[in-house]
Amino acid sequence: MLNHMKKPVLAILLILVTTLVTAQKENKKSLVGINSGISIPFDDFADKKMENYSGFAAPGANIEIDFFRYTGRFFGLSANIGYSNIFFNEKAYKSEYDRILNNYGKTAVTAGNYQMLKGLIGLILKIPEIRNAELLLVFQLGGSMNVHPDLLVTNSELGEINSVKKDTEWSTMSNTGIKINYYLTEKYGISLNYNLNFTKPAFNDETSVEQTFFLPVRYQNINVGLVINL
Repeated sequence: MLNHMKKPVLAILLILVTTLVTAQKENKKSLVGINSGISIPFDDFADKKMENYSGFAAPGANIEIDFFRYTGRFFGLSANIGYSNIFFNEKAYKSEYDRILNNYGKTAVTAGNYQMLKGLIGLILKIPEIRNAELLLVFQLGGSMNVHPDLLVTNSELGEINSVKKDTEWSTMSNTGIKINYYLTEKYGISLNYNLNFTKPAFNDETSVEQTFFLPVRYQNINVGLVINL
């Protein structure tokens, strides 16, 4: 009877060992991804009215590099480096000055672009892979180097009426996002990404009484890219 029991027991042990090994391979792995797409500002950052925190930001482009380390079936660690170049809406800014000046004289606006270089770390919640696809929820914190562009406003009758020098400031940044990875092979796949970025740098402004101003920078990235299973 003992001999008859050995085969089922050995078969069960073999199945368990195989399952555990497979689970370890799936649960503990590292990924790297590179993706690019559009950066869309929102809230005060995209506001086109002359108010305290208006940024007059317009959609731009971005590129990001991600690293993920799965620590279990549902959890993992993440790191991100990203760069966004977001346009300043000169047309909307000019329209506000025309409105305020009641179209007095001819107003001209010249400006550069907003730039953000971020470095973030955080946690991920992972929905297990189904049919070569997996869903990741990403929560990150870190720092951002923010560049406010040169800004000059002139009027044919009044001369120079506003100017802000290009300024670079550091600030903390938070990020939440969703990623969908679809694997074409065991090693390579494509990635769809959506994330929200929040930071509030203090920029210098020599023309104001306070000499500085806080700008709530909020933008969303919609990207596609490549993911590699290391």
